[in-house]
Amino acid sequence: MNNLSVTKSNSLIDASYKLNVQAQKLVLACLGKVDSRGNAPKEMTLTALEFSELMGIDIKNAHRELYKASDTLFDAVILLRDEQEEVKLRWIQKGVKKLKGQGAITITWTDEVLKYISSLQSRFTTYKLRHIANLQSAHSIRLYELLMKFNATGERVIYVDDFRSALGISDKYPQFRDLNKWVIKPAVDG
Repeated sequence: MNNLSVTKSNSLIDASYKLNVQAQKLVLACLGKVDSRGNAPKEMTLTALEFSELMGIDIKNAHRELYKASDTLFDAVILLRDEQEEVKLRWIQKGVKKLKGQGAITITWTDEVLKYISSLQSRFTTYKLRHIANLQSAHSIRLYELLMKFNATGERVIYVDDFRSALGISDKYPQFRDLNKWVIKPAVDG
């Protein structure tokens, strides 16, 4: 499990969404179990033990963290933008099933999200799940993904407004110094 990879469509990497750190880790742990070249299953089950092992979470806290993350995921929205349109999607189709006797959850991806996580042939980004497992901030994970999209070139230019949008904070930190102080520097630190 230590060598699992996460693959997402670049459209999803660049999308605007805001998930807390545990909800992001839940999504990424599920994606780590998917072969992005094939069809991802519509329903996925993740146990607290898997969550603990994949994300380096103490097993004593894994059940609670998994359930909290799953509660957040149902209400989360993804905003995809291009030159012609703006579309809002949900990560999951319905509330997460909590399999309490088994210490597990089952999520049901929306059909729209499945397009961005499976059968990917081009325009996608892949990275090792273990590289984000110890990150403690939602912004750190998103910054890592945004940078990994351009890993091959080693360079990325992103407009500040696009950066804010990708992190789901378009309405916050209008001054760059505040964005740098409260988002960028803490994200880089961890």
